[in-house]
Amino acid sequence: MTKFQFIKTSLAFLVAFVLIRGLASAQEHVYPLGVNHVILEYLEKDPGLVSRRTAIFDTVQLPFVDDFSRPGIYPFDSLWEDKDVFINSNYANRPVTIGVATFDGLDAFGRPHDSLSSSDAIADYLTSRPIDLGGLQNDPTVWLSFFVQPQGLGDIPEPQDSLVLQFKDSSGNWNWMWSEAGRADSAFKRVNIHINDNKYLYKGFQFRFYNIATVNGNRDHWNLDYVILNKNTAANDSIRDNAFINVQGSLLNEFSAMPYPHYKSLSNPASAVRTSFSDTIRNINYGNTSLNYILEIQDEQQIVQYSSIPSNLNSSSGTNTIFNTTTTYSFSNSLPKDSTHFLFKSYFSQPGILSNANNDTSYHTQYFHNYYAYDDGSAEIAYGITGNADVKLAYLFNVKMTDTLRGVQIYFNPTGLNVHNKLFQLAVWSQLTVGSSNDNLIYKMIDQKPANPDSINGFATYYFDSLLVIPAGNIYVGIIQNEPQTLYGIGLDRNTDSRSKMFYHVDGFWYQTSVKGSWMIRPFFGKESPVVSVNEINPETFEVTLYPNPANSQFNIEIPGRTHDDYQVTMFNITGQKLLEEKFNPQHIYNTKFLSPSIYFVRITDNRKGTVSVRKLIIRN
Repeated sequence: MTKFQFIKTSLAFLVAFVLIRGLASAQEHVYPLGVNHVILEYLEKDPGLVSRRTAIFDTVQLPFVDDFSRPGIYPFDSLWEDKDVFINSNYANRPVTIGVATFDGLDAFGRPHDSLSSSDAIADYLTSRPIDLGGLQNDPTVWLSFFVQPQGLGDIPEPQDSLVLQFKDSSGNWNWMWSEAGRADSAFKRVNIHINDNKYLYKGFQFRFYNIATVNGNRDHWNLDYVILNKNTAANDSIRDNAFINVQGSLLNEFSAMPYPHYKSLSNPASAVRTSFSDTIRNINYGNTSLNYILEIQDEQQIVQYSSIPSNLNSSSGTNTIFNTTTTYSFSNSLPKDSTHFLFKSYFSQPGILSNANNDTSYHTQYFHNYYAYDDGSAEIAYGITGNADVKLAYLFNVKMTDTLRGVQIYFNPTGLNVHNKLFQLAVWSQLTVGSSNDNLIYKMIDQKPANPDSINGFATYYFDSLLVIPAGNIYVGIIQNEPQTLYGIGLDRNTDSRSKMFYHVDGFWYQTSVKGSWMIRPFFGKESPVVSVNEINPETFEVTLYPNPANSQFNIEIPGRTHDDYQVTMFNITGQKLLEEKFNPQHIYNTKFLSPSIYFVRITDNRKGTVSVRKLIIRN
């Protein structure tokens, strides 16, 4: 499939989708993402992660318990066979405990199962390892239970979509046991399945979930939480745990991230830091217990900079215990550097019954690099606007010191209503007035295109064509659409809410958005390029194009604007094995017929400058 075919298919799908699923406002829309950039970034750093196995097992012994609170993006492979679902703490709305397994239309690589299909099909599997239920024949006390939620903070699964549970019997047949049709978000509900048929009570028993979804994108979400299979139990029983429900967010009052020089410039740095923190701990049938709770902040060297006085509260079964902590802590403003970060950790301990230690601790990294942000770095859905004329989007930031605004980063949905060949303008305003057409445009850069759809972290970095000195105070950063009916798929973080800072302009008037969330748009300042992840675009790399990508039997490499031919081409598979290494030849067509369908990495080295560009290549035979 060529890039043109991929874009054309995605565009046709999203045009119909947005017409059906637009919000009550005719001008604002939310719609699914194309890929999962969190998974893509994990695999960029560790290409062999998806194929790595660590479990050594015969059969899993009871109890079988997983609340998906362990670190990582894939299911714990001592309990589960496959890696289709996404383990995360972002997609669920009011989860049972911290961490869920999310079913969508993507594969283990974070890419669509079938980018050309607009039909429903089986998408993700979550299959248990073989479990020892031998010797339990005619035992009436064996139950499987789990919590389930459609949509959460992501995309609504339609009524024709579903989540399905199957059991594998002693003859090797998979049998339907439970399913639920798609619907809009609701609270997690617990499902109890009584295992009282002897054909399932054997050594080697397995169960599996799968979802029916549209398999061309990051959509039709289901969240699964706290799966437990045990004996000597009953419906709505078995779980004995105290656990966090959500991760902590930013430690800053106003932003999720801000430039470190801007923080250091504040006359009272403590004013930028939250003075109160709240954590909720859920008691699930644990019984009366005493909880000891602590907040801790560490610097880059993992040296503890702050530790709260331990708080102690009693909790009882079926209740939520809320710890409210106040502090006057402020981050150091004297470090001799332009960027830093701190680790925020909250945890609790409890005497008595041993519970799941993974959900007793919550982490958040507080970044001070050279950009402002409201989002948490993860998009759950995409946002776009339409109108008859003058379509603009503006994001308010209160800049803390006079500095050079060098550019902006924007998270573009790589396979939404695709605009990769559409031009737009980057814009900066000093003021605007809601309910009118009044604004003061101070900068505009024309002829820009959205990100390459293979961008790993989702952010495209745009450098302004002239340095823009911005005084301390309010600025509005955004885009002006060249075509009024074009939808730009801006990533939307649903775990933060910045509606008071988000404005759009259509048909001659400015409006404040009604969509809850935070646009993933970040202005960056100072001398250096922005720090986001390993795949950012900056002047130290050079442009490389692989086409077609995805490829079937061959692909080409193009280096726009090359001044010489002294480049080296190296190709790796996802395990890091080197498959090819040769000098770049602009006339050479690379044969991929011998390669299995998968993701590969092509590294091009400029031997004269010592710079490197890495591109992901998808092979679909």
